[in-house]
Amino acid sequence: MQRVVSWLAVLAAATAIALTTPAAASADPWGGVNCNLTPNDPRCTVEVIYVGGGGGSGGGSGGNVVCKIGGVVVECHNGFGWLGSDGCYYGKDGGGFLPPNDWIRWCFDPNTGDTINWGIVYLPNPPAALAVITDRAIDNLSMPRPVIAANPSLATRQVVHVPVWWWVQPGWWQAQTATASAGGLTITARATPKKVTWYAGDGTSTICNGPGTPWTGSAAPTSASPTCGHTYTVPSASEANPDGKFQLRVVVSWDITWSGGGLSGSVPGVTTATTTEVIVTQLRAVITS
Repeated sequence: MQRVVSWLAVLAAATAIALTTPAAASADPWGGVNCNLTPNDPRCTVEVIYVGGGGGSGGGSGGNVVCKIGGVVVECHNGFGWLGSDGCYYGKDGGGFLPPNDWIRWCFDPNTGDTINWGIVYLPNPPAALAVITDRAIDNLSMPRPVIAANPSLATRQVVHVPVWWWVQPGWWQAQTATASAGGLTITARATPKKVTWYAGDGTSTICNGPGTPWTGSAAPTSASPTCGHTYTVPSASEANPDGKFQLRVVVSWDITWSGGGLSGSVPGVTTATTTEVIVTQLRAVITS
């Protein structure tokens, strides 16, 4: 019932916008072409340009966004929302019921300004005119490569059947933020580390939903990490691996979100990685008489 009420509120808000927002100008910036029938016509091409500054973490008015369809300047943002790459506008309901990546899509007849199509759609990325600002904020993010720590230390030889504890250095596992601005709108992008995938080099991998647990002297030398680690079962030197080393690769997955101007959303995540070499050997017992 909660979901039904929310969608009814969205529809009501959309209807109110349609009734109270003036129709688009009746001029035909598309040059008479029907972009709904021939969307690949050059006169239907949507171009969005970011002009000026707006980078960094200070916010402010920054630069500006210029939008064109078929070379003709059009509104990047109006009462319906933000211009999309298809020439339609994408907005939100006034009550804030829509999830972050759901948008109300409005398409218009360029000859009459009449609404020819509208509905609620899911967008994995923001509409094109808004995306140039969110993309710049995301580009301003600085996500460090993971700093690897282990016990036994990776600077020494690892021994088969002896558990190794893996973690990333304390203080590294934290969110990163950056902003970008245009036309008085400031967007804040946020990258949050989600998981670490350790590729041991012996053909196995381990996924850890966190930075891992640093080893302390209170843990027994033969105990396994409670959160993130590995136990090698074969040495790194073999006929198939003559250099005698494993390539340990650590990949951190980041979730990327953005917010600003009462809007918010997420975009596909990114990864950062570090690779190092590991020597794994085995101890042999020597029997003397």
